[in-house]
Amino acid sequence: MVIHFELRDKDDVLKLNRLATSYGFDIWVHDEEKMFDAKTLLALYTLPFNKTLKLVVEDGVESRSLLREMEDFQ
Repeated sequence: MVIHFELRDKDDVLKLNRLATSYGFDIWVHDEEKMFDAKTLLALYTLPFNKTLKLVVEDGVESRSLLREMEDFQ
């Protein structure tokens, strides 16, 4: 599953990290050039604000609640 979203500020970075760490499966964030583990806070701080990013979750993982929680970022 791929979810397009934007980070608006540093508070969104913290919110995304808390959200990702609350799930037991891998969650990745892609920008145009790199891929980061969403559970690694330091890596998330290198992502650009106000630019479309992709949150990627492995197929077959139950991720409906993640999809609902990511609505705040869209």
